[in-house]
Amino acid sequence: MRRSHRVGAHRSTARGGWPRWGILLAALAAAIVLTAVGLFALDTLRPREVVPAETAAAETVTDPAAIDPALDASITVLDASPEPSLAAGIGQALSDAGWDVVATATSSEQGERTVVWFDSEELAPVARGLAAQLGVGEVQLSEGRLSGTPITIVVAADAVGVAPSVEPRDDGELEHAPTSETPAP
Repeated sequence: MRRSHRVGAHRSTARGGWPRWGILLAALAAAIVLTAVGLFALDTLRPREVVPAETAAAETVTDPAAIDPALDASITVLDASPEPSLAAGIGQALSDAGWDVVATATSSEQGERTVVWFDSEELAPVARGLAAQLGVGEVQLSEGRLSGTPITIVVAADAVGVAPSVEPRDDGELEHAPTSETPAP
């Protein structure tokens, strides 16, 4: 028997599938995706530095003697409380404790929350120390001086009976501005 017809002639001789550039492009995309996933996994699994609680807390200067002498940390205490002469008593108590209280006066408005305002970031630890000394209030950075000093304490209703206060003295160290209840000398 003789074969007259061709065997396999119906098959194509061209190879099917992806062109070489398509295979290279797919391999490159897979490598990029796998690299990104690996980097993300490594970053997620990387051990993080644990900061002890003592250093995590913001620095606070509670001892006025610890303040850098080159730093102007003078204080004005303003009374925004319903209690007459509270700022004078608190200012005197802070001055007696060693803080550089320059003056006390009455605020133009009354408030509910005591605020220790400071006008530069380097005074933040001192302001936090003053708030701790008062036992009340919050600390806020001001956009400029609120009084003639870089730190201004606005004593409000929440300080009544809480903040340390003593009878103000006129011994020349601290200037107490007269209030509406106290006649001017």
